[in-house]
Amino acid sequence: MAAGGVSARDSARRRGGSLRLLRRNQLAFLWWIFAPIVSLFIIIRVIPIFVILMYSFTNYSITRQFWRWTGMTNFERLLQDNNFLQALWNSTVYVLVAVPAEIALGLFFAVLLSRKVRFESFYETLYFLPYIIPMVPAAIIWKWIYAPGTVGLANFYLEMLGFSRVSWLTNPKIALLAVIGMHVWKNLGFFVIVFLVGLKNIPNELKEAAAIDGATEVNRIWRVELPLMKPIILFGAVMATIWAWSAFTEVYIMTQGTDISTGTEIAVLVFRIYQEGFRFYNMGYASAISFVLFILSLFFVLVQFQIFRGWKEEGG
Repeated sequence: MAAGGVSARDSARRRGGSLRLLRRNQLAFLWWIFAPIVSLFIIIRVIPIFVILMYSFTNYSITRQFWRWTGMTNFERLLQDNNFLQALWNSTVYVLVAVPAEIALGLFFAVLLSRKVRFESFYETLYFLPYIIPMVPAAIIWKWIYAPGTVGLANFYLEMLGFSRVSWLTNPKIALLAVIGMHVWKNLGFFVIVFLVGLKNIPNELKEAAAIDGATEVNRIWRVELPLMKPIILFGAVMATIWAWSAFTEVYIMTQGTDISTGTEIAVLVFRIYQEGFRFYNMGYASAISFVLFILSLFFVLVQFQIFRGWKEEGG
């Protein structure tokens, strides 16, 4: 009996040692798989944030041989810089208009396409095509559409319908909205396809059960499909927010050569970062603006998470 007990304990000990060795080997394998990815993420994403934060407390400039620590000077200057405050306002308007428009229109067209329309693949391609066009040629195309006089398509068709011409890119009151319109057009296809995939993955049994219970088409969408789409809608909202805060190329290209190209009327935060860093070489001040932009983007994303968490709890 004693010999049998010792043998059983030895066998259990060996099995335990083998399992621990297997787990260590698995962890080592996972480490070697994910270490390059994590390292690349740290190098590309994390380290630049800390470098920018460090520069934002200095008067660093590529034209200056020596630079020094200036503390909160750059951030204090932000509060007194009318150009920055105007850019902050423009970027906020950009986000508050572009994000809801992209999410609402993306859901609307995705719902339409999920209803088994004819030529569905054609419409999916049609919606997605603007998204795969690079931003530079897309901005050039829309600059031509918005061109003054009857040269641009927008004014050409307005005059055909009996309306007066509009100074799309030279009137500061509407230029920002015109650029936002191009931004929404460019990215809309991405959200349509993402939301469409989510809608198609909703089990038909749930839709049929709602129909049997007498739910109308609108109620079925609002009470069955949209609640199940919350994670995908949240993903879309986060992506739309990040893209809206980081808008630059369309603003830069579409306003070049116009009366407002060198002004502040529609300058956004990234445009101000470009001007301060690469025109005036004030890297320290540009870094301060960059860090503020990072904090704002993070804040808006966290707010969206809270909103969707409350929506989830409310809907069960």
